[in-house]
Amino acid sequence: MNFDTLRNKFENLRDQWADDSAVDFQFKNKQYSADLGQLALDIPFQHNKYLNHYTDISQIKASLEFEIRKLIREKREYYSGEADAKTYAAKPFGSRLSSAEMKTYLESDDDVINLEAKVKYLDQMLYWLDQVMRQISNRGFQIKSAIEWEKFVNGQ
Repeated sequence: MNFDTLRNKFENLRDQWADDSAVDFQFKNKQYSADLGQLALDIPFQHNKYLNHYTDISQIKASLEFEIRKLIREKREYYSGEADAKTYAAKPFGSRLSSAEMKTYLESDDDVINLEAKVKYLDQMLYWLDQVMRQISNRGFQIKSAIEWEKFVNGQ
């Protein structure tokens, strides 16, 4: 999965949340274009929707973390001179590295950095989804407060 795909997925999720979280009503005119009762009934469905997204992204993240482990093993073999001859024929490497040098090379390897950057981006997406699910969990209280306010304004 490349960064453009991740960015598009995240942008799509943010657009969905902008639509799902919108409540269009006016207290002054007392005209509701969204039924607060229906909004309350939609809470479990929204939670399920975003929990499914959270789960999918968590699985992608776990897969990338396993891929990083495998890549680091392959890079260790490459930098230590233990990889097979085909690897060096395709991508020559001059010398064998010590343990201290190995760490520096692994931390600065473009392939490793690319995968780690994707994992960090997925962490940001998961944090955002966690915050969305918290908002959804609190939505019942927000709707109840809106109903209570309307009762108060109407003198009930």
